[in-house]
Amino acid sequence: MIELSDIQRQIVLAMLAQAALAAALLFMLPAPRIAALRSGKVKRDELGRPIFPKWATQISDAFNNQFQLPTLFYMISLLTLWLRAETPWFVGMAWAFVALRWVHAAVFVTTNFVPIRFAVFLASSLVFLTLLLNTARRVLGV
Repeated sequence: MIELSDIQRQIVLAMLAQAALAAALLFMLPAPRIAALRSGKVKRDELGRPIFPKWATQISDAFNNQFQLPTLFYMISLLTLWLRAETPWFVGMAWAFVALRWVHAAVFVTTNFVPIRFAVFLASSLVFLTLLLNTARRVLGV
């Protein structure tokens, strides 16, 4: 087993939980797409690209979303570990970010009710921004 402090382990576990969300969405992708193809519900746009039904598109969009703000979360988490600047506060905020991203994805692939989805996105963005600014503050000594 890799030698990590409890705080370091919690940050790594938060990153793994975020990666598990991307993996879960990845494994959800094929079933609705295959079903849509078999039922003839896939249309083509003017360039010949497939246009899948709403539910298949929601899963695809939720999966693609995991390579936006969560990528920055991985960056700030790895930077924090590399700088040995981890704190219990960072751990709490990291887990808050991951929990909000799971909720965001759940809303995305179910109701896709935009006001709720946006509120959760905004909350996770604010948590990320707080992580970023706190790390920058600590690095700059202000």
